[in-house]
Amino acid sequence: MAMLLTTALPLAITSGIIWYQVNQQIEKDRSYADNRIKQDLKGQIDQFALSLNETAYQIYSNPDLIESIARNKQFLTDSRTYDTRRDIQEFFLSVYNQSRFKNIMGMYLFRLDEESSLGNFFPHRFPRMNADYFRSLQSEVENNNHKPLIKVRTQSVYDEPIVQFLYPVRYRGNPTGLLVIDIQEQSFRGLVESYNTFYQGQVILTDANGDTIYATNSDSVGDKFAADELKKRTVAIQTPLEHSSMTLNYLYDIGPEQIFYRNLAIMMIAAAGLLALLFSIWLSYSITKPIIQMHRKMARIQIGDYDARVEVRTSDEIGYLGMQFNRMAETIQQLIEHDLKLRFMNQETQIKALQAQISPHFLFNTLQMMAGIAEMNKVPDLKLICQSLGNMYRYNMNIQNEWVSLRDEIMHIRNYLVIINKRFPESIRFRLDIEPGAYDMYIPKLILQPIVENAVEHGLIPNHRNRKLLKISARMRRDDDCMYLYVLDNGIGLSEFETRAIEKLLRNGHLTEGEEESPIGLYNVHSRISLICGEGYGIKLRSRKGRGTCIVYRLPLKGGAEK
Repeated sequence: MAMLLTTALPLAITSGIIWYQVNQQIEKDRSYADNRIKQDLKGQIDQFALSLNETAYQIYSNPDLIESIARNKQFLTDSRTYDTRRDIQEFFLSVYNQSRFKNIMGMYLFRLDEESSLGNFFPHRFPRMNADYFRSLQSEVENNNHKPLIKVRTQSVYDEPIVQFLYPVRYRGNPTGLLVIDIQEQSFRGLVESYNTFYQGQVILTDANGDTIYATNSDSVGDKFAADELKKRTVAIQTPLEHSSMTLNYLYDIGPEQIFYRNLAIMMIAAAGLLALLFSIWLSYSITKPIIQMHRKMARIQIGDYDARVEVRTSDEIGYLGMQFNRMAETIQQLIEHDLKLRFMNQETQIKALQAQISPHFLFNTLQMMAGIAEMNKVPDLKLICQSLGNMYRYNMNIQNEWVSLRDEIMHIRNYLVIINKRFPESIRFRLDIEPGAYDMYIPKLILQPIVENAVEHGLIPNHRNRKLLKISARMRRDDDCMYLYVLDNGIGLSEFETRAIEKLLRNGHLTEGEEESPIGLYNVHSRISLICGEGYGIKLRSRKGRGTCIVYRLPLKGGAEK
C-alpha cells in the first residue's frame, strides 16, 4: 500500500495538474481569440464597410446628378441643360482626393437599364469591361434586394484581387443606377490578417448564402463554409457584421505542443491507473486469507457473541485492522451496556414528563367542569369562555405532533379570539382569506397564536378606531414550493425606528440595550420556523405608524404525505 501511494498517486496527481494547466491555457487562448475577433477585428471590418457606405453616399450631395441618372436625359428644364458626365467625373475626383481609401483601383457609374457606364475613373490603368460584366454586377445587386454589397474577388478586370463595393443609387426610393468602387485587396488583406496570430489561423468572410467571399487561403473563395465539418481540435469563432450582410468566421487549431502535453498527461493518468490496478490485484491476494478469518469473527459478532476477538500476528495494515476490530468489539460491548443504562434513564424521564402533564390535565378537566356548571346555571358566556380556553389547553397539551394542518391552527386562533371578543365585546372583526387547498397544508404548530396575540394586545387594543380589523390570508406558490401566510391588522403600527429594531432582532437574535421585550414573541416564532423548516424560512415585518402591521410567513409547501 505504501509503494502504491508513493508511485501511482503522485504520478496521477502530477498528470492531473499538467492536464488541468494545459486545458486552462487552451481556454484562456480561446477567450482571448474570441475577444480579439468579436471586438477588434469585427470593429475594423465594420468600420471599413461603414467608410465605403459614407464614401458612396456622397453622390447624393448633387441632386441634379441623381435626377439626370433617373430620367436619362441631359435637359432638366426647358431653359437649362445638364452635363452628367462632367459632374460624375468631378464626384470621382473628389472621392479619390478626399477618401480615406488611398488604394482605389477604379470607380464607375452606370444605369441599371443600360450596359455601359455613364462615367468612370481609373487612376492607374483602364480595364476592359463589356456588356456581360455590367449585367453580372446588376444581377448580384438584384439578388441582394438592391442593398449595398461588398465582394472580394480573387480574379478581376485588373488582373489582381480586389475588394469591390456595389452601391445602388436610388431616386425617390427606386433604384436607378449602380456605383462601383474597386479597391486593392492587398490593403484589406493586410488589415484583416494582422489579427490572425494563432496557430493555423484562418479568417473567413461569408455572405448571407454561406458562400466564402474572403479567406486567408484564397483557394477556398467561392466554396460553401461548413462549420460542422471542422476538425475536433479546431476552434471556431463566428460573429455577424453590423454594417454589411457578411459573417466573420475565425478558425485556428490548438497548438501541437498543447495537444502533446495534454495527451501525455492523459497517458500518464492511464498508466497510474494501470499501475494501481496491478498493485491492487497483488494486495488483494496477499490479504484475502486474513480478511476471511476476520469475516468469521464478524459473523460471531452479528449473532451476539461480543467476546469474539481477532488474533493479531503482524504489524502491517492487516494487523492494524485486526487491532481496530478488537477495539471495535470492546467499544460495542461498552455501548450496549451504556445503552441499557440510557434506556432506564429515559424511562424515568418519560415517567416524570407524564407526571408533569397531570397539572395541565387537571386544569383542562376543571375548565370542562366549569363549562358544565355554567350551562346548568344558564351563563352561556362563561360556558363559551371555558370551552374555548379548554380547547386551547387541549391543543397545547398535544406535544406529539410538531406539524399540524392550517385548519387546526386557524381553529386554535378562533378559540383565542372568542375569549378576546368576550373581553372586548364586538370590538375586533376577524376575516379569513385562505386560498382553496391551503387548509389541508401542514405548518409548524403554534406559530400563529403568538403573533395574533401580539397584534391584539399591542396593535388593536391600544387603537382608538371603531373598526378594528384582524385578517389572516394564505397563498400557495407552486413555483418555489412555498406557502405564504399574512397576519394583518389596522392597529397603531410601528415607527420606522421600531421596525428597524425588530428586523435587527430577527437577523441577529438579540435586543440592544433600551429596547422593549415585546418582540421576543416574534423572534421565538421566527427561530422555531428556521430550526424546523431550515434556513430561508421564517417571518418578515411590515408596518407603518398609524396604519397597521403585517407579518409575512414563508413556509415550505407540505401536504399530508410530505409531513
